[in-house]
Amino acid sequence: MTDKARCSAPPPWIAAQGSGRNRGFSLLEALVAMAIASIALGTLYRTVGQSSRNAVTVQERVEAAMVARSVLAGVLFAEELANQGDGKAGAWRWRVHLQPTVAQWSATPGRPPLPPQTVARVTVDVMHAEGGDPVLSWTGWKPYRAAP
Repeated sequence: MTDKARCSAPPPWIAAQGSGRNRGFSLLEALVAMAIASIALGTLYRTVGQSSRNAVTVQERVEAAMVARSVLAGVLFAEELANQGDGKAGAWRWRVHLQPTVAQWSATPGRPPLPPQTVARVTVDVMHAEGGDPVLSWTGWKPYRAAP
């Protein structure tokens, strides 16, 4: 091999790097990469924010359900709830609605049918102590001591 042929070929470390124009990112490539990254991070931020709001809403509904169940479990007969009406427990307020309803019991095989009984359809609306719309409405049934 001649000296001229040996000098015309670039050394191997320069050939591996490519031409001088492709050594780094251009400004346009960097801007596009940053735009893609900002869109991805913005979407992630919105998703995490929505998840935390949903977690707070679920926690509020669980607490409100516990208050409503406590109100219903605290009395045996509908008359007791009619006298109570509404109340407050910590950060929650509740309001009780009673609606008399006739319940027809299904017959048990081998037993005589039971007569219809008047019961109260009880709805407990639970809201924040400051007021506003109910966070939860819970419905249950309570018997009357004596028919209304």
